[in-house]
Amino acid sequence: MKRKNNKFKKKNTNSLNKLSLFQKNDGRLSRKCPLSVKNAPIVDYKNVSVLKKYISDNGKIISSKITNVSLNKQRKLTREIKKAKYLRLL
Repeated sequence: MKRKNNKFKKKNTNSLNKLSLFQKNDGRLSRKCPLSVKNAPIVDYKNVSVLKKYISDNGKIISSKITNVSLNKQRKLTREIKKAKYLRLL
């Protein structure tokens, strides 16, 4: 009598698990960078309304994995948010 090897059996995946912002999607939904598309807002320390979208309630910068911002734009965004915080605009 053989035992079934249940170690590598795939667990039930609920469709709600894939909707979470903190989980990787399986590459099915590829979204583009919101700051690189046509008619994108300009990232500048004076543009406070744009910068507020990328800051949490605690004042921390939201990661690019959640916001889908590209690497270069994330660096620029971080730099401009820090400038605005230093000048007390945020």
